[in-house]
Amino acid sequence: MAKSPHPQAQLLLEAHVEYILAQLGGQPLEELIESLVDQLFENARKITLDEAVTREMIKATARGYAVELELSGAIPELVGDIARSLYAHPIHARTRVSELLSDGLFSEFLDKILEMRDLHQWIVHEAVTNPVYAALASELLMEGLRGYARQGSDKVRDIPGLRKAGRLANQTILRAALPLIEETLEESLRKYIQRSLQGLLDRSENFLLGLFDEEKIRTLVLDAWDIIKHKRISEFKEGVSSLDIEEFFVIGYEAWRELRATPIYGALIDSGIDCFFDKYGDTTLSEILEEMGVTREIAIRDANRFAPPVLAMLRRKKLLQPFIQEQLAGFYASPAVAGILAAPATAPATTAKTPAKPAATTKAAAAPKVGKPADKQPAAKKSTKAAGSPTAKKPKAGGSAPKTRKTAKNKE
Repeated sequence: MAKSPHPQAQLLLEAHVEYILAQLGGQPLEELIESLVDQLFENARKITLDEAVTREMIKATARGYAVELELSGAIPELVGDIARSLYAHPIHARTRVSELLSDGLFSEFLDKILEMRDLHQWIVHEAVTNPVYAALASELLMEGLRGYARQGSDKVRDIPGLRKAGRLANQTILRAALPLIEETLEESLRKYIQRSLQGLLDRSENFLLGLFDEEKIRTLVLDAWDIIKHKRISEFKEGVSSLDIEEFFVIGYEAWRELRATPIYGALIDSGIDCFFDKYGDTTLSEILEEMGVTREIAIRDANRFAPPVLAMLRRKKLLQPFIQEQLAGFYASPAVAGILAAPATAPATTAKTPAKPAATTKAAAAPKVGKPADKQPAAKKSTKAAGSPTAKKPKAGGSAPKTRKTAKNKE
């Protein structure tokens, strides 16, 4: 059970809460935000990234969210809803491809891709050595040869000598001979293709690489771009349904879930964090903010965008005052505050020493009667000076002289 604060502490607590509430609205809040942002930016000039946080702290946080965080089943459903919303948005009917990618950027992408000759060679080599490509090439060759063989069989039927032997005999011979000829020819051709397929694939690879002419390809691609760039985004939706987009999003989400469990995922995150700290570890936070484009004006703008509405909402729901009071109540109910309020109303320790000041002032006022401090001037000299001073009054008769000497002696 919480201890009840001192009655006076309770009054101080209520006053403190009201003061803070007054600062969290209207003009005082804007001034408070500016003051806090200015303090943050000023202090950011004195703190480097390595002093603020360590790379181990950032790695642990990044892994916690990107790798270890267990995601609920509602995420795929949300992804599907977002996909449907994006697909059905009417802006696709008003947006052309050229608005997403300018001619200049498209040309830069194209030029960069055409410059990557090693990539082109790798793609062509992997394509022609793929078993699927080999099977396709073999089937195309066989189909072409079959067509040629069929044309040959048609020519055999038109041989004049066979026509003279009689239609019936001709047809009988053809029916019996042609299937055997075709089967034998196809089997021989298939064996030949299998024996020479590798050589054919190598020649096809060289042929494809020889066709790669940068200028020709650039011209063809740019011609296609001139047609595509004027089309609206909605025109590309004809062959893709909303369900297709939704399933692609879900598949991508599942692929990411599997990827985040692999060692490479965490290793790449750690590598990126190390790179950032290697570059900015000795840099002040203000310089990092400046390089990232975060200025004082942006910070104040965003703070004023969110803080006033949020605080106003908390006021309306009567949540702000209890929250502030809860944060301060512990202090005002603490023994330290109770001891301060229970103590007698005495002057502070610094005020108690003030009566000693008049004595020092009196001593200082008497000091001008002596030329130098006592520890820096011989006693005899001071006595002589005091007795022989032209301004000193002459001793009066009747025993005044001994009193003067006693006074001098006391001063010594």
